[in-house]
Amino acid sequence: MFSLIEGKNTVLLSAPHVYNHYRKNLNFVVKQGEPWTDYIVKNAVTESGSNGILVDRDLDFDPNFDLYDNNKYKQEVDKVIKKNRIKLFVDVHGLSDRYSYDFAIYFPLRYLKSQKAAYELAQELSKGPLRDSLVVVLNMKDDEQETLTEFVAKKRKIPAIQLEIARYIREDDDLRDAVVTGISKYLLAN
Repeated sequence: MFSLIEGKNTVLLSAPHVYNHYRKNLNFVVKQGEPWTDYIVKNAVTESGSNGILVDRDLDFDPNFDLYDNNKYKQEVDKVIKKNRIKLFVDVHGLSDRYSYDFAIYFPLRYLKSQKAAYELAQELSKGPLRDSLVVVLNMKDDEQETLTEFVAKKRKIPAIQLEIARYIREDDDLRDAVVTGISKYLLAN
């Protein structure tokens, strides 16, 4: 269902939507996977010595949105956080094609350490081959849903951000590797 990568530092990177999954809150709509998010997580984990978790097949639930009691992925994230004393959580997603920016970094409302992490990552992603990218930092909607990022920040009191990456960046070898480098540099500096 998912793969774990053990690291030495206290960061956990996640790729929950690599493959297709069902979103119950959308009347069991099959949501398409977000290609290349697994590549980004695997390589950023390797370069930074971080911990990683990623989905490795289609799922009949949404590992990002489904509530804790019915979500094996969220439960495993929780175990890794406790076992490895994680101090930062970065959840990597694909950005919907309907947006006209290149990166979106979300943080839970009222969590200043998460907000700070989001802006620091945005600075790192705005360098090198990605320097002309449009990076937006947004707070998450404060609604009934609970993403992995919100779960980690609110329930485990750990800075957590959700990074969404445009498809054209994920599909381009050089740009994708620049994202890996940017994430890794950010993680190694923290």
